[in-house]
Amino acid sequence: MTRQGLTKMSFIVLSFTCMVLVGKSSLGAQTPQIADSRLQMVDSAHIVEGSKVTLQYVARVPGSTGIDYSNISEFIQGRHEIFPALEREVVGMRPGEEKSVRLSPEEGFGPHDDEKKLNIPKTLLPIGAKKGDILQNDVGDLATVADLSDTNAILDYNHPLAGKPLVVEVKILKVENP
Repeated sequence: MTRQGLTKMSFIVLSFTCMVLVGKSSLGAQTPQIADSRLQMVDSAHIVEGSKVTLQYVARVPGSTGIDYSNISEFIQGRHEIFPALEREVVGMRPGEEKSVRLSPEEGFGPHDDEKKLNIPKTLLPIGAKKGDILQNDVGDLATVADLSDTNAILDYNHPLAGKPLVVEVKILKVENP
């Protein structure tokens, strides 16, 4: 760099330093107010009754490698649009916070109910259906093919995670308070 370039650079740095120093002396009283208002905004962004919350979650069955549900979801705190036990756990959380929540089968999808199984003729299944497939009936209900024989099939209308404990990893993405 030339001497003229160094002089020009020194002038810019000196000018910036002076602006900062002058700014501090004339705006010094306002700086804490700005910081305080930012803290209040962050403080009000925690989850309370009626908050509209956007979260990312992954739900797993402990010890299982086969079932993971991952999604981004929105809910209104207090309306029980998510599992009540999970809703209780996120109260007070702020955007960016993460938490791992363990749910018992009763707190998750409920206990497995053997009365939600239906024995039907195998001919009513779609061609090629096999054990483990999830099918949808005419009214939109989902069922898992629990068992197949030469002539019959057992459809299980329980949620695939019914009767299983869950670990739900949540990350709060956004909180809009009422």
